Amino acid sequence: MMIYVTRTIVGAVAPRTTTSIASDDLADRIIADYRAFMAQMKCAMSERLVRLGISMAQLNIMYTLQRNGEMPMSRLADVLNVSLSNASGLVDRMEERGFVERTRVPEDRRVVLVRITAAGAQVIEENDARNDDLLRTVLHRLEPEELPLVARVMTEFRAAVEATIAMPLPDRHPVSTLAPRSR
Repeated sequence: MMIYVTRTIVGAVAPRTTTSIASDDLADRIIADYRAFMAQMKCAMSERLVRLGISMAQLNIMYTLQRNGEMPMSRLADVLNVSLSNASGLVDRMEERGFVERTRVPEDRRVVLVRITAAGAQVIEENDARNDDLLRTVLHRLEPEELPLVARVMTEFRAAVEATIAMPLPDRHPVSTLAPRSR
């Protein structure tokens, strides 16, 4: 899930130092390169999935079920932030292909549980393997002496992302509305 954040500056702004400007310029370059990299990876992944007849939405459902385990259809729709009918349509097509299965809870037949099947887990495993192969090919294009630096920076970058995500964020949109959902 990609989150886009914008910053609005109101009122007078203190003068920025040359170091701050250079740092912001470098950050902007890193962000642009990161976005371009992610877009290229997504395109490469999408092309492979299209050939297999699997949509990104279906792949997202498989990853969600693999990560979270079996869940009620209503919870899956909430996690995906789509209507229950939209989630049901996606799951219908995935169930026909054997990627997921649905069962009803015997104590309350209104509750439908969805779980990933072995075939769905295989799709994820193959997709991850293809992505790993692509990244290995990219890394082989770099000079061998550059790889330890890339490894160290990626480890630090991941740790910084995890630390940032773990921090409570102020409510940036106090008047936000919920996504429309059919009930």
